[in-house]
Amino acid sequence: MAGSLELEPTAALVMEWAKDLYRTGSASLFYSQLDLSAGRRMKQECDSICPWYSQVMMNRKWFIRHFSSGRISAADGPCQVIIIAAGKSPIALELLDIHPEKIASVIETDITGMEEKHRIYEAVAPNAAKKIRCVRADLFDREETENAIAGTGIFNPDRPSVIVFEGISYYLPPALSSAVLSLFASRSRQNTVILDSLLPCRLVRDDRQYISRGIWRIIHRDCNFRNTITYSPDEMETMLSRAGCDRVRHHTMHEMERLRTGRNLFFPAPDYGWIRISTARL
Repeated sequence: MAGSLELEPTAALVMEWAKDLYRTGSASLFYSQLDLSAGRRMKQECDSICPWYSQVMMNRKWFIRHFSSGRISAADGPCQVIIIAAGKSPIALELLDIHPEKIASVIETDITGMEEKHRIYEAVAPNAAKKIRCVRADLFDREETENAIAGTGIFNPDRPSVIVFEGISYYLPPALSSAVLSLFASRSRQNTVILDSLLPCRLVRDDRQYISRGIWRIIHRDCNFRNTITYSPDEMETMLSRAGCDRVRHHTMHEMERLRTGRNLFFPAPDYGWIRISTARL
């Protein structure tokens, strides 16, 4: 794909799974600029374990967009969106398409690829790109992350914020996740945090555990890391409360699928899923 942005294998795999979410709007133009070829082998392996795993990713990404959009709509005045470890997700464009007047700014952080990502934004959605800042920050350095966000010049700690913490809780120690999220704590709890997490196998039906184990075995091998962080609901509430959160809610794949598709084909009950999304006020 000439002139496109080549993704590393795991990122390409995630975006391939989610492709049906990006058929319209600015996000579709952004998606057309991504080279996902590096994820093909991983997808073939994952398909052999669970040929419908794209449903998991679409439920996750759709619900994060849906919930974020609801919080933006409900905000008293313009708000800002902070996307931590943003990768190549085009959620900023999706939200700006829906709420061009309600979003004052979007700040995205990641350890690599931020300049290239913003160049694509400028090419495919120049008006939206004016509201977006993409900055380099290593989450393992809380101070660097704080300075990078402040250094954009557009972060306003008094403005209602939606903080998207997608696809990263699996890799960070809980103390580090809570430390990063605490950067956005407000006295009035006017901010919202949205994050996904992996359940311990003991909380998943026996006949579904092979899917989670198999998919993560492939991801482990590709990412060269050994341990995946899991959260029970109580463990998630503890981590979020240490960040300054309250009003924590957990959303099952059963709930997400029903909201997205109007039925429950793959997740007929809450214990059929192994990934949850938690939301909280911060």
